[in-house]
Amino acid sequence: MNFEMAIEHEIITFLNQLAAVQEKILDVLKKKQLLLVKPDKESLASITAEEENTLISLQKSLDYREKILKSAEKQGYNVDSIQMLCEQIFPKPSEWRRLVNAAQNRNKQIRYLALANWTVSQKSLIHLTQILEIIETRGQGKTTYKPQKGKDSHSSGGGFVDRVA
Repeated sequence: MNFEMAIEHEIITFLNQLAAVQEKILDVLKKKQLLLVKPDKESLASITAEEENTLISLQKSLDYREKILKSAEKQGYNVDSIQMLCEQIFPKPSEWRRLVNAAQNRNKQIRYLALANWTVSQKSLIHLTQILEIIETRGQGKTTYKPQKGKDSHSSGGGFVDRVA
């Protein structure tokens, strides 16, 4: 079996493996999003193990990718990605092109969901900070998040947030 045939099998195997890992990541991110919206401390803590297992699977896929690229480098190919390798070895798009495009699309979905989850987390932190500020000022002081009537839209200071910052 020549190198091109062997590497094509390795690439297809890798891309299918990557697809499974990406689907798992998407699943975990969707679950986490639901848990962030309806905070359930115990459920949110329980998803950590699932996240860690998914990261281990992702690392295995990345190691496999690295093995493929090093194998190609030994054969004289100078490539930085699976897509570049495929373009050099297989001039006509085949199954690998569809799999690469699907992986890229899933990657965009993962980034979007990760950003959405991060945004929800940040809003929760801001809300918590506002609650702490109300507790700190006993609801009497100026707040940093709502201007007082008759004043300009920028608060000149207040409570807990300004002292910590």
